[in-house]
Amino acid sequence: MGNEKTKAVYQDFENDIYSALKEGVDKIKKYDKIFLIYPEKAVYPYPKRILHGFRKFCVEYKLNFEILNEVYEDMISKKGDLFIVIEENDLVNLIKQIREDEFVLGEDIGLISYNDTPLKELFGITVISTDFKVMGESAAKLILNNVQDQIKAPFNFVDRDSL
Repeated sequence: MGNEKTKAVYQDFENDIYSALKEGVDKIKKYDKIFLIYPEKAVYPYPKRILHGFRKFCVEYKLNFEILNEVYEDMISKKGDLFIVIEENDLVNLIKQIREDEFVLGEDIGLISYNDTPLKELFGITVISTDFKVMGESAAKLILNNVQDQIKAPFNFVDRDSL
């Protein structure tokens, strides 16, 4: 029983973030410091592997980085900062702060959001994201065709105006 294959469409959180950031490394390197906003106390905790992949990327490319729990109200951003945000609230709060401080998004301050949505596409937010459509199609095929297989969900860097 232990050797039987199962039906699964899975994410590889560590290598996904590492590979996606690598795709955008040329644009990422133009920033002085990268901040990953990783919510430690999220209602639905995010896999720690995201942190491992992020650190691996930054160390490999010798990038200055810091990991924060959230976007703080009095957080001081400076020109040359790049933020990677996972939660929607942090994304909204960060964009508000960038506007209040009169920075130009994609020039003075960079922003990458985790997981794509139609709104992020509409507002030109660069993302690193699972392709949820392909993920769903893959799961449906496994079920409909009664195939025992394990498929890694595609994860991409989507370059838009905020980087």
